[in-house]
Amino acid sequence: MNAPGSQAVRAGRRPARTIFGLASAACVLALAACSTGEPATSLGSDTDLRVVTVDLLDFRFEPAAINVRLGESIRILAINRADIPHELFIGSPADQDRHHALHAEAPPDQQDQLDDGVTGIYVAGRGTAQFTYRFDEVGEIVIGCHLVGHFEAGMVGVIRVAAS
Repeated sequence: MNAPGSQAVRAGRRPARTIFGLASAACVLALAACSTGEPATSLGSDTDLRVVTVDLLDFRFEPAAINVRLGESIRILAINRADIPHELFIGSPADQDRHHALHAEAPPDQQDQLDDGVTGIYVAGRGTAQFTYRFDEVGEIVIGCHLVGHFEAGMVGVIRVAAS
């Protein structure tokens, strides 16, 4: 017997409105996962904005090295291909050390709250996140995942900033 208000589903078929509802919910969740909280209109002036996709795999970034130009802003699209959470944090070695210490001190249930969306993002298992970063100094910048044990396991990369 069906619960009050429910519809019977026969032979594996779902009512059209249920399929539409599931598809709509999936679209909303996908868009929410990609959102950085910035209004879409803020990107209207960035006609030359380059999107760099970084796959977060089991304890490594792919690609592990990214080349950018001085003054360039890029949208980093982080796709977590693993079942476990990761983060992508950009900064100097000193910035990495400070961020690593934050993770070491934070309780496990607060690891997802340590990134600011400007220099780093937390990405749930099989999730996606993105942010825009501008490179204003020539040299190398480290990218790392500082969830407990990940940096030590080699989840480190580099962004090379060239003058031209």
